[in-house]
Amino acid sequence: MEKEEEKSTIEEIRKVRSEAAKALIAYLDTYRPSQDPGDSKHALMGPVGKLLVRITTTGEINWEATKGYVLSIHKNQQAPRGVTPDAAERLDEAMKTLSELRDFLPPTKWLKTVEDLDDEVFFGLFKDKLVGQRKGIQKKFHEWLKANYSIEEINKLIPLEENQYESIMAIEDPFSVRPELADLVKRFWEERNK
Repeated sequence: MEKEEEKSTIEEIRKVRSEAAKALIAYLDTYRPSQDPGDSKHALMGPVGKLLVRITTTGEINWEATKGYVLSIHKNQQAPRGVTPDAAERLDEAMKTLSELRDFLPPTKWLKTVEDLDDEVFFGLFKDKLVGQRKGIQKKFHEWLKANYSIEEINKLIPLEENQYESIMAIEDPFSVRPELADLVKRFWEERNK
């Protein structure tokens, strides 16, 4: 079996792939479904999920038809608002970058790259949601600590003085605190889940 040749350098391919992921995420910033989509991969990816499935082919891709397909999904999911001109421009930019990337790659590498883009875009979207949730939990954890403990009481649980906290606001979120605070975290979750 002959080795498939790439039509560009690995660095150029990585650069364009990164640009494609950023462009797809930028396009999805314009996508606001009329109903709360939840946080499943299918819901967060919206029309981009359909786009990436559609271009997973070793045959020819009609980029304009694919763009029309994606905008149709976008419009139907955002009823009655429809698609803004900004959304169409961002999608056009993403499609140009994807087309450029496709031109660089042999067919089998294209398929793997689209699969990787799917995961990369999802992570890019979900990462912000996770960070936001974590910050919200940290705020609630700090409020709970302030209501129940002084910083002196908390620091008594930590044996080494150099590891003690200056204030409650300096304490990490409940997923990241020092092991000495495990009982406090357990109580926080128990009270929160009542």
